[in-house]
Amino acid sequence: MPDNPALIKGDRDALSQVVLNLLSNAEKYSGGAGKEIAVRITRSGVPVEHAALEILDRGMGVPKGCEERIFEKFYRADDSLDSGIEGSGLGLTLARQIVRAHGGDLACSQRDGGGAAFTCTLPAAKERS
Repeated sequence: MPDNPALIKGDRDALSQVVLNLLSNAEKYSGGAGKEIAVRITRSGVPVEHAALEILDRGMGVPKGCEERIFEKFYRADDSLDSGIEGSGLGLTLARQIVRAHGGDLACSQRDGGGAAFTCTLPAAKERS
């Protein structure tokens, strides 16, 4: 967590749904008893003042080349279909739409050492409201 709060302005309920979806996915796709899920919040002024929320897991990860496709409606990676993990394939689509409606972005990448890293970047609030 940053020393100073990473304030953002937005719809609390909608952004809570984004965080809940990302945490739920990290839990679902991190099979086994030794699940590791990390949450990081950072602030930066480059290129503009923003806050970033990262949700990192040590699960099966997202297959290379699918990092953008997983945000498409109803898309599910082959591994998730074979694993019996339930889901509609809409959660990440809706999460990205919510974040983009707030002027930010939601991206996925491979986590060093295995797993997935989801980064939600949102513009910082100008002042506390």
